[in-house]
Amino acid sequence: MLLTGALAGSTMAVTGTASAASGAAAVAVVPSGPGTELPAASFTQMTVDDASRRVWIAGDRVYPDGSRQGEVIGVLYGGAGPAVASADMAAPLSGVAVDPTGSKVFAGQSDHIANYSHENGSLSPLDPIPAPADDCGRELVHTGGRLFFTSRAPASPEGCDDPVGIGSVGVAATADGDGAGEVMYSYTRVHLEGGPGGLLVTAPERWSPTDDPDLGIYRVTDGADGNVLEFLGERRFAEGGTGPGMDFRDADFSADGSVLAVADGVRGTVLLGGQDARFLDNSYAPLPEGVAPTAVAFSPDGKWFAQGGAGSGDAADLTVAFADPSVERQPLRIAFDDEDAGRRVVPRGMEFSGDGEQLFVVTSNQEGTKFWLHTIQTREALAPSSFVDVAHGPAIAGKPIRVTGRLDLDGLAPTETPRVTVQRMAGPDVTDLPPVPVAEDGTFVLDDILPDRAGDVFYVLGYAGDEVHYRAEHWLHVNTAEASGTVTRGRR
Repeated sequence: MLLTGALAGSTMAVTGTASAASGAAAVAVVPSGPGTELPAASFTQMTVDDASRRVWIAGDRVYPDGSRQGEVIGVLYGGAGPAVASADMAAPLSGVAVDPTGSKVFAGQSDHIANYSHENGSLSPLDPIPAPADDCGRELVHTGGRLFFTSRAPASPEGCDDPVGIGSVGVAATADGDGAGEVMYSYTRVHLEGGPGGLLVTAPERWSPTDDPDLGIYRVTDGADGNVLEFLGERRFAEGGTGPGMDFRDADFSADGSVLAVADGVRGTVLLGGQDARFLDNSYAPLPEGVAPTAVAFSPDGKWFAQGGAGSGDAADLTVAFADPSVERQPLRIAFDDEDAGRRVVPRGMEFSGDGEQLFVVTSNQEGTKFWLHTIQTREALAPSSFVDVAHGPAIAGKPIRVTGRLDLDGLAPTETPRVTVQRMAGPDVTDLPPVPVAEDGTFVLDDILPDRAGDVFYVLGYAGDEVHYRAEHWLHVNTAEASGTVTRGRR
């Protein structure tokens, strides 16, 4: 296994910067470093476990003799415990889900759902969950307190793409005695996506370019009326039966459930009402021309929206933008173009951490036989901030000193009036001074009384950042002189 403790807990820095000026052309940037190579030779699904701070990924390993083994792995991205949790199962393995407490992990097998208890990186098998036969790749989603999964067995030698076969969406029984069963049927493979408040999307694959699958949005209920799902809305993408239907790649709900983003192979990113599936205007910057959409993700904190794709060369395969499209800033763009780090974002290969501070991205090589996990720090998408023109006046021990400067907030107006925090360091003495307000033009003035003893004094100026700007810090060195001596100006 190539996942090691050192790699699994690491983060991905980004070289270069995206353009911060509104309306300026964004610059594609490339993650520095290879990411973490996964042992799997296949990928079906990933999920983020916020309770245990792990990224769970399901796939199959292929050995030199051609044999395969299913493996679910959980890569730690914070907290305590082993860097990698894993469990071996029969191949093919497809789909992975975790309950909100992080105490149970589920993985799809061809004749059941594997069920594991999870504690601090240790997986212990529990009784399997019954499920209809599946040879086409399950998807699993835990939403509204219930586990949902897909099943499909080929009906003919044509296999999983044969529209004659029948697949289903099922629900597992709960510990409280809520029953299991099939909640709907489909003639094609179905993809699932969960959302806040028990939302559930069902998105059938199209079996031909002229097929027009019907995407459905539901809400999980208590089942008191015998129905586990409440129907909210449906959407066919072809207009009036003309043109190609939905070519589904991925979907994700916004943090409040009001928007459903769908990555469509024909149309790019399509936005729908999260409660009724109506078409919405899309104000997000699209992926570059020639980059096929593969994945979408909203951050659970409501701040970020990411679009992933498969491009070539230095075309950006990933964009990270503010979820609020009214924030006029070019998105951070990242290109994956490294044979040792992946060349494209795989379908359904993106998820945010619960706090929105990290975006986990699975990439693959051109052939789709090797996979890597990347961790993108979303702060890289914030506009930069910096201290400039910082200077000080005469520096005499025990006397007043004035420090002036400017806080440069790139491109965007701050979301609230900024303040500069100040810390004075004189030998072993560290003093927190009152914050200094920043004027509309970014300038600020700090007035202070220097310590009585001459020598080196440091002022640490800080800006905590805001919703659109990254934090900044500046150290000012002041060399103070005795009152009767020569006044010395400190280095800037």
